[in-house]
Amino acid sequence: MSQLHAEVGIAQLSKDGEELCGDKVVLTQTPKGNIIVLSDGLGSGVKANILATLTTKIASSMLQRGIPLVDVVSTIADTLPVCQQRKIAYSTLHIIKISPAGLATIVEFDCPNSFLIRDGKVIPFPVEKKNISGKIVGVGVRQLRENDIVVAVSDGVIHAGVGGLLKLGWGWKGIAGQLRQICAQESSASYISEQIINCCQGYYLGLPGDDSTVVTVKLRKARRLTLLTGPPVNPADDREVVKRFMRKSGKKIVSGGTTANIVSRELGKSLLVDLSCYNEKIPPIAHVKGIDLVTEGILTLNAVLERINDSELVYVDKQFDGATLLTRMLLEADYIEIFAGKAVNPAHQNPNFPFEINIKSQVLSKLQAELQAKGKHVNIEWF
Repeated sequence: MSQLHAEVGIAQLSKDGEELCGDKVVLTQTPKGNIIVLSDGLGSGVKANILATLTTKIASSMLQRGIPLVDVVSTIADTLPVCQQRKIAYSTLHIIKISPAGLATIVEFDCPNSFLIRDGKVIPFPVEKKNISGKIVGVGVRQLRENDIVVAVSDGVIHAGVGGLLKLGWGWKGIAGQLRQICAQESSASYISEQIINCCQGYYLGLPGDDSTVVTVKLRKARRLTLLTGPPVNPADDREVVKRFMRKSGKKIVSGGTTANIVSRELGKSLLVDLSCYNEKIPPIAHVKGIDLVTEGILTLNAVLERINDSELVYVDKQFDGATLLTRMLLEADYIEIFAGKAVNPAHQNPNFPFEINIKSQVLSKLQAELQAKGKHVNIEWF
């Protein structure tokens, strides 16, 4: 099971009229696996967001430091204020821990039951009720296998449509029925979360009556990608760098015209420019046999940063320019290695170069941070 990867997809809706979502999700990676914490603050807007953020930050920080779950839940239960009118905590707590071997641990405090999808069947994730610091908390542990899916939702999803299209709301069984239809083997975690939240918005008739969040975790084989960008500072290292790059498993991307020429020369393969993907803002891609994608360098990488959080632009619009193709491949990978050359590109010293085009090290650092925030394992090696 050690080769399996926990792919995480998150989709949210804010209550109609509110700018801030009162639900908060924090994803943390540790050597012992992934930790996802979802909290739903009581009410909506700024106050709910602050309470949910406080809860997720406390829980994530403690779990990241290896503090036992019981102590984490106990601390949260003792810390959270209680609404005097409704006699419930001001925010909920939902924890999903996935070890590198696929062992899943779920903690549910004042939140809907998690869904477990295996072989097309949808069941509640099995939990035992425990009394922790006077609070009833659901705790469950189960070994997952490839293509198993765990879904957690906030109560805004459960109550979608209540009093409107659906008298009693969508409910747990209604969501389970939808999951049964969309959780095909090839469905990604992001696709599943987006589909559920789209249905939720539909039941609310486009005017969500509560903050709504869907978190999907899918176990599958890890996908690897290596990106080579920029020539080595010492040209004598060209051959060895290309050899190491080609030995890497998974998809291979070359970004940069000079880099592409080096790879073409060392492999003895032709470099062919492809103008069919032309975009007036993005230079064309090229092809080298054995390389999955060849793009221009700094302009394309800057454009990737602009696209990486725009799923509509990346997936919905049928664009096939180099930046969009590179963004899709990065988002689909789990383990990303970046080989970055330190050689100075004279073109970047041009005073007429656009100000917004950052130098390569800054662009790659930002790209690494964005990808890590999405649960990717990213390593940059300079040479």
